Amino acid sequence: MTLLILCNIGARDVLWGDQEIRPAREEGERLLQELAKDPGQAARLRFPILEPCLRHLLVRHPRGRDDPPWQVILFGTDQPDPRHRPSDTLHFAELIARHLPGRLREAGFREDFRVEARRIEGINPALYDEAFEAFGRLLPPLPEGFQHAYVILAGGTPACNMGLLLQGIRRYGERLRALYLPYGGEPHELRVGRQLLQAFREEAVRDRLMELDFARAEALLRELGAHPGLIALAAYAARRAEFDFKGAQEALDQAMREGDPATRDFIRQRLLHDLDPLLGLGDPRRRWEALLRELFWNARAAYRGRRYADFLGRVYRFQEAILRFLVETLLGLPTDLAPGVREETRRRWEEGIRGNPALLRFLERQEVEGQPLDWRQISRPTYKALLAFAIEKGGTDAEGRPLVPEKERGRYQALLKQVNQLDPLVERRHRTIIGHDFVGVSEEDLRAAYAPWREGEVRDPVEGLARILRMLYIDTRDDPYSAIADFIRRRLSQE
Repeated sequence: MTLLILCNIGARDVLWGDQEIRPAREEGERLLQELAKDPGQAARLRFPILEPCLRHLLVRHPRGRDDPPWQVILFGTDQPDPRHRPSDTLHFAELIARHLPGRLREAGFREDFRVEARRIEGINPALYDEAFEAFGRLLPPLPEGFQHAYVILAGGTPACNMGLLLQGIRRYGERLRALYLPYGGEPHELRVGRQLLQAFREEAVRDRLMELDFARAEALLRELGAHPGLIALAAYAARRAEFDFKGAQEALDQAMREGDPATRDFIRQRLLHDLDPLLGLGDPRRRWEALLRELFWNARAAYRGRRYADFLGRVYRFQEAILRFLVETLLGLPTDLAPGVREETRRRWEEGIRGNPALLRFLERQEVEGQPLDWRQISRPTYKALLAFAIEKGGTDAEGRPLVPEKERGRYQALLKQVNQLDPLVERRHRTIIGHDFVGVSEEDLRAAYAPWREGEVRDPVEGLARILRMLYIDTRDDPYSAIADFIRRRLSQE
């Protein structure tokens, strides 16, 4: 096994016989010069912290014959403030780098080392924020073929050791190990690195759950080693958010099998039958309402997550879905263009329109951008023309009955106005990267483009979508995604 070993060098890391060397900077430099002239005197050097730690690692992790040499990096301080420079350890790091490998070889260890001394420059090593920033610059990537990076938390200042540990976790993640040598004791590995990494991951999971980003939360929960039931629950939400309802059902079944009692109770009380209408079980109208509700929650999550181009894509789909829903509900015309039913839909569509002469005459007089409307096309312009006939014109069916009861016309007129107020957002969508162009989008753009509710007041576009559904008596308050996120966060706090 090949290791990268990182260690801060403190004032007690090098002894001359049994004596500490003071002041560290001046005497360390003098010793370097003297030992260069008389190397035999190096036998008097002692390395009471680093040497036992390296011996421990050599025994625990023998290097394979074809493995690259271990790399050991020693960090010594080189401070800018003259008042503190006498305690600097840059020369101690050089002393260890030059003389410790030979000491270990004399003790019978035949490992190939590359020991390097580096300077911590331009900071006060007692200040935690400066040390943290410095090690962000100093730590190298883990070389190819290296299994672990060890940080030795024994010498050096507390601030520098904390900076080394935290930046080590950021740089090396799971491959970081921490070793400590207590005074008078034996080296042993600390759990603090893994504990901090787990804490960081928990916070990352919480952040993803706050954004309702369940796909990323699922991956992080796996890395965290969370309970299988919670992972499956996040997978359920991630697949449901992608409208993969079959995949969501499989994940929910897994959560029921593998979840603890609290998870299973939550599923029974909150989620067990949510997917039934989305999977097409039962009344078709109920499925339409469930899909519209699901699309609203999806759009709201994109907006809250500041994914504004994605949000515009949802708005485009939402407006089209509402128009389709109204056309099917009020005029009884089919709109499903799925490959298996497309031809049958087209046949029934044309038959239904031709069977209502008043409607046919109205459609043949309509224009789109100066051109006659092709009403045979099952598309948004035709949906809007059909609804204008049914709602605005008080149109009737083939038997002369009103398509919209008179007492409901006011509500549907207000509803159609709200739906049409989404047009500027739909046009904006066409010009973005999910449409046909490369125009950027921001929250300010959305609010500026969205039609005002009252004079001088611009409504949140998400509230506009919710208002449309409320006018259709579709309740959006029972958001399963927020409920799942809250449940997983609570369970993480309890584990």
